[in-house]
Amino acid sequence: MPTVSVVIPAYNEERHIKRCVESLLAQSFDDIEVIVVNNGSRDRTAQVVEELAREHPGKVRLIRLFRNLGPGGGRNIGALHADGEILVFVDADMSFPPDYIGKMVEPIRRGEALMTTHLTEYVANFENPWVKVQGQTVKGSKGGFSTIVRAIRKDFFLKNGGFDPSLHYHDDRTFYYKTGITPLAVKDAYCYHNNPDTIVEIFRRNYWIGRTFFAVMYHENGIKGVIRASAITLSRLLDLIALPSAVACIAHQPLPLILTVLLLTPLVIFTALMLRMRIIGAESALERLKLRLIYAPAYRIVRGTGLIAGVLVSLLRGLRVKPQTPPSQVLPEQ
Repeated sequence: MPTVSVVIPAYNEERHIKRCVESLLAQSFDDIEVIVVNNGSRDRTAQVVEELAREHPGKVRLIRLFRNLGPGGGRNIGALHADGEILVFVDADMSFPPDYIGKMVEPIRRGEALMTTHLTEYVANFENPWVKVQGQTVKGSKGGFSTIVRAIRKDFFLKNGGFDPSLHYHDDRTFYYKTGITPLAVKDAYCYHNNPDTIVEIFRRNYWIGRTFFAVMYHENGIKGVIRASAITLSRLLDLIALPSAVACIAHQPLPLILTVLLLTPLVIFTALMLRMRIIGAESALERLKLRLIYAPAYRIVRGTGLIAGVLVSLLRGLRVKPQTPPSQVLPEQ
């Protein structure tokens, strides 16, 4: 039996899953199995993993689910089917240096911690124009700690009921909510992680953030969190109305001065925020101009549309969605 089971929930990840799995198979700590939980994907994710499983029998396993249970639900299912004593939870769009698994599990194997996490993620796809306007090459947790669980003893994880899938994008924080225990940060461990690099991915990620945005902010920071979430939501709303309000102002001239100012203010704020956005990786002045004038405003609009849509759905359905089916009651496809 393997010592470590790496669990990867995957929904429509055919672009990334092979690179992720192969980086895990190349680990210097090789006493592992890789379990990919296909979360109802509509693309070729399952077929790609099946090919890897045939090439690496006993090392790669595929679990097919009838429907998408969210990242937390997929992780819970994978944990139930894992043979390893230690679980490692990663995303399908991550890849890893050869010493990653060894570093993450060593404190647990020595009995120094129940669970661990990493703090540093290098952006893997910063050559993409949508990623260039996001302005990140490295992402890290502030304060030297994180509530996100990456490696954990399997018995401790199952004893405490796993993750809460109802928090969707934020469900990897929920084990900390349940136990109050912060994972040990392995400060020299890192991975490579893709930022959203298509319009669909930018919208989808922000939609799922919005679905539980207020619930998470309230849970972690109380009323101050709600105020901050409201301010961010208002900022995203200004991104959406800036251009329409400016067009309306021009189309209906002449207007009273006060109404003209009110209609043009969102555009002024939008432009100021857009000009402050950090642009990375531009190889020429022309590319920088293109990124600043086309991709940067488009990114802000798509990001804002996704977050506002998610927040509206959360308000219509309640700030917390109904609990998912318990993992023990969900069977993988045969």
